[in-house]
Amino acid sequence: MQRPRSSTTGLSGAAIALLGFVAACSAPQYDDQTDKLISQLQTDVDTQIVALITLDHKIALLTRQTDAAARTSLTDATTKAGYDASTGFYDKIDVDLTTLQTRVDAEPTPATPAMDRSIKDLHDNLLDAPGSLQVTHQAVEVLSEGYLRSVRTLIDTQIGALLTRELGLKNGSPTVGAAAPATSK
Repeated sequence: MQRPRSSTTGLSGAAIALLGFVAACSAPQYDDQTDKLISQLQTDVDTQIVALITLDHKIALLTRQTDAAARTSLTDATTKAGYDASTGFYDKIDVDLTTLQTRVDAEPTPATPAMDRSIKDLHDNLLDAPGSLQVTHQAVEVLSEGYLRSVRTLIDTQIGALLTRELGLKNGSPTVGAAAPATSK
């Protein structure tokens, strides 16, 4: 007499269910695209801040000069350092943060809520929120070197925390968090 197939099928189904459960509970996986998004975000933000610092230096130098060429250059530098010249940068950062948020949320893990908070805090420090880089830039038009260096330190710390978590996953350390200073407010 042959053994009923249903018992072996049930065992296989249970084994598959167990494997599915174990896979769901396993550590989050490293995501190369998320790593690249975070790194590119830092490059874009740092590049913009350094450009604004350079323009602040140029404006300070040209302010002391009185000739016509210096006055024309001062007007040009002030326009380039102004908020309106940076709206494309702020739009790109908004899109990049939304893309990063979507990518993190696409495959939820136990770390997702911490990552979500970190991305929101980063968004608040860069865009829209009172005291953010964007809102301050819009209010004062030309940002000072001291302010820009301060914001850069805060933003780089926040981006660094996100990157540390992602690189921790790459190196097999799933418990690395994404905690960073919340906001500059």
